[in-house]
Amino acid sequence: MKKLLVLSLTLVFVLSLSLFAYGESYLLAPKSLNNPYWFAVENGMKDAAQKLGVKAIFDAPVEADVAKQAQKIIDYVIKGVAGIGISPNDPEGIKVAVKKALEKGIPVITFDADAPDSGRYVYIGTNNYVGGYEAGKLMAKFIKKMKADKSEIRLAILTGGLAALNLNERIKGFKDALAKNCSKKIVYVADPFPCNDDTAKSIQIIADVMRKYKNLDGWFMAGGWPLFAPPKSLEQALGGKERVKDLIVISFDTLMPELEIVKAGIAKGLVGQRPYMMGYLSMMVLYDMARLGVEQTLRILPKDRKIDTGVDIVTQENVVEFMKSVEKIYQKRK
Repeated sequence: MKKLLVLSLTLVFVLSLSLFAYGESYLLAPKSLNNPYWFAVENGMKDAAQKLGVKAIFDAPVEADVAKQAQKIIDYVIKGVAGIGISPNDPEGIKVAVKKALEKGIPVITFDADAPDSGRYVYIGTNNYVGGYEAGKLMAKFIKKMKADKSEIRLAILTGGLAALNLNERIKGFKDALAKNCSKKIVYVADPFPCNDDTAKSIQIIADVMRKYKNLDGWFMAGGWPLFAPPKSLEQALGGKERVKDLIVISFDTLMPELEIVKAGIAKGLVGQRPYMMGYLSMMVLYDMARLGVEQTLRILPKDRKIDTGVDIVTQENVVEFMKSVEKIYQKRK
């Protein structure tokens, strides 16, 4: 993890040696605007844009929508921007938008979620399979600690959109890690439950599943949607205070509301991404592609065209310390 952080910081330094810009604007297009996770990405983007002296735009549909995301991107291609970064809801859904941008000479990268066959130049973000694998290892650790007397473990998985590549990679990594690190029989009660990146819907799904599968041992949440709800709402959806004590909840992301959920004991652990770094590096890379050229920029980036921003593991043992270190990063700016 230290190596990943050093690589990221070194990359920031190298990329920030670019030429001064002349007022051009850049677009980062997340999956939606209704998820607090994106605040940190936007903050990283704004800090980089301020350093470079350029305009940065952070825009997407309020709710995750494949077609609306693609249309928004196309609108900015028509208006003319110097570079575009995308976190695709569906890798297939952005192909036309990426093609139009590249035809107009606008460099395109992906962040947070990838679309490797879209024509994008670089992916910046979490290695989602590795992140999912770490979540599976964390689940195995708590199974050993809390479910030693059980031979069969029943789990449910919450996801966002069924087509999202990053979420599917996390789920695969999670399952692979459990298969390797847990000697007990693992039963997944159903296919992943999709909430379409919606907090209210995720809470309802959890409540419904908990009523249907009364002997459930745990949840893997491939994204932190339900952890943005009031803690009491999530606790009630999971079956109440006493039920939560025996339930293993492992989720992605480490925003302040999620950290509070761990601190309260409702979730046992989190696998945190580094969204601020995603926003910062995305701006730096797009800027260099626009000012120095795509090929020149690619020569100083990893050969596989992927920049791994790393992950953090948070449990009750380190949650208070971690909260102090990220408080400013995740605050929304006006």
